[in-house]
Amino acid sequence: MRRDLDPLIAGGPQAPMPAPWPQAHPFGNERLWLDCLVEREILRLRARYELSLDELRGLYISDRQVDALLRQQAGQDGQPDADPAGALTRQAAQWREHFNAGSPLALLGERLALAPADLELLFIVLAPELDLRYETLYAYLNNDITRKFATVDMVCRLLGADGVPHDAAALRGRIGTLAAAGILVLADGAEQRSALGQGLALVPPAVRFLLGIPPPAQEIPGTDEPWLETVAAGDHTAPHTRHTSHASAELIACRGDDAGRQAGWARQLLACRGRHALHLAPAALLSGTAALLCARLAGAALVLHEAAGRDPAADERLAGALRHALDTGVDVLWLVPPGWHPTPALARLPLTSFALRAASSAERARDWADALHDAGPGDGGPAAQAMAGMLAGRFSLSGTRIRQAARAARALRAADPAIGPDEALDRAARQLAAQGLAQVAELATRPHRWPQLVLPATTLQLLHEIAAAIACREQVFREWNMQGRTGRSAGLMVLFAGASGTGKTMAASVLANHAGLDLFRVDLASVVSKYIGETEKNLERIFSAARDADAILLFDEADALLGKRAEVKDAHDRYANIEVAYLLQRMETHDGVVILASNLPKNLDPAFARRMHYTVEFGRPNAALREQLWRGMFPPGVPLTGDIDYTFVAGEFELTGGDIQTIALEAALLAAGEGSAVGMAQLMRALSRRQTKHGDPGAAARFRAYQDTVERGRA
Repeated sequence: MRRDLDPLIAGGPQAPMPAPWPQAHPFGNERLWLDCLVEREILRLRARYELSLDELRGLYISDRQVDALLRQQAGQDGQPDADPAGALTRQAAQWREHFNAGSPLALLGERLALAPADLELLFIVLAPELDLRYETLYAYLNNDITRKFATVDMVCRLLGADGVPHDAAALRGRIGTLAAAGILVLADGAEQRSALGQGLALVPPAVRFLLGIPPPAQEIPGTDEPWLETVAAGDHTAPHTRHTSHASAELIACRGDDAGRQAGWARQLLACRGRHALHLAPAALLSGTAALLCARLAGAALVLHEAAGRDPAADERLAGALRHALDTGVDVLWLVPPGWHPTPALARLPLTSFALRAASSAERARDWADALHDAGPGDGGPAAQAMAGMLAGRFSLSGTRIRQAARAARALRAADPAIGPDEALDRAARQLAAQGLAQVAELATRPHRWPQLVLPATTLQLLHEIAAAIACREQVFREWNMQGRTGRSAGLMVLFAGASGTGKTMAASVLANHAGLDLFRVDLASVVSKYIGETEKNLERIFSAARDADAILLFDEADALLGKRAEVKDAHDRYANIEVAYLLQRMETHDGVVILASNLPKNLDPAFARRMHYTVEFGRPNAALREQLWRGMFPPGVPLTGDIDYTFVAGEFELTGGDIQTIALEAALLAAGEGSAVGMAQLMRALSRRQTKHGDPGAAARFRAYQDTVERGRA
C-alpha cells in the first residue's frame, strides 16, 4: 500500500514524549524484601540440616559469613527471635506493599505489561547485578560455590510461604513466558541440568534498563549494534498525529536517496507519536529479540536502515520478526533506497510505502550554504551563498552528498592552492554526481562551445532555447508547479534527427557544457540483451544512476532501440514491444535531460515523437555553411601553406561536418608525416580517398582542376 506523507503526520493532538530510559535507582525496598526472603530460607535450611563443616573452611561458605552479610544489610543486632521465620515473613509482606514503587522495575512492568509476580521473579534474578553479596548468598542457597545466580529451585523456595515451595509448574510457565519475550535466558548454557536446577539470567537490555544504563547513542548509524536516539518533542507549529497504540502499530517504508532527510522525516513523525527511535540494520532483528526488547523498554520505534546486499533467503525470517514487532505494539520505520521494492514475503505484511519528496532547489541551496559554512572559515560569506544557489540549480545531490562534496572541495584546494573555490566545488560535485553513472555509460568529454557549432540560424536558435529550458526547468517544473499541472516528470526529452556527421553529438556536448553538466553516451550494445527482461534491467540501472548524477543522457543511434512497435506474431515481437513500452514509461518518469539522436527518425515509434519536448532537425550543410566549417576546422596551431581554396572544396563537395572533420584530420596527418604544412595538396589527396571510398561517381569531374596535385600525391 502507498500513501502520501501528510496523512501520516496530520490530525490529532501531539502525544506526550516519555523519558526513554530510567535513572539509576537504589532499589531499597526491593532489597529489604529480598533479604527477608533469603534469610528466611537460610533459617529453613539450617533447621533441616547442617551445611558447614569447619575443617573444610575455604571450600564452602560459612554460616558466620552469611550471618554477617545479612546483618550488614538489615542492620540487626543479632538478638534471637522466638519465631524468626514468621517475623521475616511479616517483614517481607510489609516491604512488599512498597515493592517497586517509583523504581525502574515498575517502569519495566508498565512497558512490558508484566504482572507483579513476574517483577518479583525478575528482581530476584537481578539482585547479583546490584550487590555482589547476593552472589555469595545465592551460592549458599544453591549449596554450590560455583552457582552464584538464581535457579528455578531457589526461586521456588524464596517465593514459597510457610515452608511450602512455590508451585514449580506455575513458575516454570512464567519463566517460559518471560523467556519467549526475550527478558530471561538460561544461565547454564549447554550444560545439562534438571528443570529445577536450571540457572536464570536477565538479558543485557533488561539489565541495562533496570540499572539505568541507556543503549549507545550516536548521530550517524555506522555500527551493527542498535543505538538509541532521544527524539525531542515537536514544536507547536509541527504537524501532529495520534499516539500509536498496540493495536495500530505500523510498518512504514520511506524511499529516498538522502539519508539525512529520511532521518529528519522519521524524527518528525516519531515526535508526533510520542516515540523515540532505536536505529538498527534489518539483519539485527534476525539475531534475536534483544533489539525489539530494547525498543519496547525505551518506548521507541524501530528505525531500520536498509543494508546493501540484503539476502533474499532471510526475507521470511525478517517478515516474521517484523510481524512480531507489530504485534507487540512497536512501530517500524524502514528507510530504504529509491529503487527498493518489498519481496513477496515482505509484501504480505501491512506495509505502508511512499517516496520522500525530492528536495527543492531552495532546500538544496540551504544544504550547500550549511555545508560550505561547516567546511571551515572563509566559506560562509555572500560569495558562498551565491555559489550555493548556483550549485543547487545544477546538481540534484542529497544533503549527505552535498556535505561530502564540500569536504572534497576543501581537500582539493588544500592539495592544489591554484584551484579556485568555485572550480574545486564544481569538480567535487561533478565527481560525486557521476560516480554511479560512469559504471553503466560512457562519459563524453568533448570541450565543444557555441562558436564551434556551424548550423542554420533556425537550428541554432532552437538549441539556445533548449539550453535555456535546461537551465530553468527547476523553476518551471517545481517552483511554478508545472509538474503538478502536466502530471509528468521534471525532465526534458529532446530528439536530434539527421544524417550521420551533421552535428548531433557535438550539439549535445555544447548543451552539456553550457549547462555545466556531464554528458554520458549510452552504448546500446551494452543495453540490449537477448535474454528476456535484461534490457529493462539495464535501462533501469542507467536511469537510476543518471538521476543521482543529474547528467545528460545521450542515446545515440536511438532508432536501434526505439523502433516502431510491430504487430505481435511471435514471442520475439511481444518482448520487443515490451522493451519499447518500458523505455517510453521510464523516460516519462525521469527527472533529467535525455537526448535521443537518430539517423532514421521515421523509424522511431510514434509514441516517442509525441512525447518529445523538442525535436531538432540536423540537415546537410549548404555551401556557405560548408565553407564556414572548412575555415574553422584547423586550430591556430596547425601550420597552413595558404593555398587552400576553401570556396572550391565547399562548393564542389557536398560533405557533412563529420566528413569535413575526418578529411581535415587526415590531411594534417599527411602533412605531419611529410614534414610540411597543411596545404591544398594534402587536402585533395584526403578528399580523393574519401570520395573513392564512398564511390562518388562525379568525383573525377570535380577534381579536374587539381588532378595533377592528386596524381603527384599518389605517386
